Amino acid sequence: SVRNVHKEFMKDGEPLTILENINLDIERGEFICFLGPSGSGKSTLLKLIAKRKDLQHGQVIYKENLKTAYVGQHEFSLHNRFPATAYEIVLSAFSAELGLFKRVSKEHKEKALEMLKTLGLEKESHTRLSELSGGQRQRVFIAKALLINPDVLFLDEPTSALDSHFTYDLLKRLKSFQQDGLSILMVSHDLALAQMVSQKILCVSDQSVLALDEHSIEEELAHRHQHIGVHHV
Repeated sequence: SVRNVHKEFMKDGEPLTILENINLDIERGEFICFLGPSGSGKSTLLKLIAKRKDLQHGQVIYKENLKTAYVGQHEFSLHNRFPATAYEIVLSAFSAELGLFKRVSKEHKEKALEMLKTLGLEKESHTRLSELSGGQRQRVFIAKALLINPDVLFLDEPTSALDSHFTYDLLKRLKSFQQDGLSILMVSHDLALAQMVSQKILCVSDQSVLALDEHSIEEELAHRHQHIGVHHV
C-alpha cells in the first residue's frame, strides 16, 4: 500500500514537487507498468515503493515480510568493465545469505546455471560481463535478482538495451514467473509493450498517478499509429 506519498527535489534553490499525495494498492501476483514522460517521476516512484529512496511524506506499507529485488535502469551499463563472468555475477546473489566465510554449495551453483538457462543465457554463462552486449548484461542482472526467489521484482526500463525479439523473449519469461506468484512492478516507455504484459498500467504525470483504462490505452495507441503514418508519408 502506498499512502499519501510526496516527493520533491531542490532545483535552482527552490523546491520542485515531482510526486504529490500518491495512493496505490498493489496485490500479490500483479504485473504493473509505470509509464510517463521523461522527468515525470516514474523511476523515483518505483524506488520509493521498493524502499530504495527515503520518503519525505507518506508511507509505503508491506502487508507482510516480503522479499524484494530491484534492477535499476543503468545496472547493465555501470558494470560493463567488471571482469566477472555472467555466472559469477548471478552466483553472487547468494552473498548476503552466505556471508563472508561460507562457500557456495553445489546446489547454489546448479541454481545459478539453471537461472541463466531460464533467461536464455546458457551459452554466455562463462563469458565476461564486458564481452556481453548491453541486452545480455541486462538479462544477467535480472537473472541475479530472480535467483533469490523474491516476492516482488522491481524493474526500471528492463528492455531499454534489447531489440524487439529479445524484448518479447524476456517478457515472456518474466510472465512465467508472474504466473507462479511473483509480483512485478516495471517502469517502461512503451505503451503497447505495457498493454501486452500487465494487468494495470499507471501513468505518472503532473505530480500524480492515473490508472489507464482500456479505452484510454486504445485511444493513445491509435493516436501514435496515426502520427507514425503521417510521419512516414
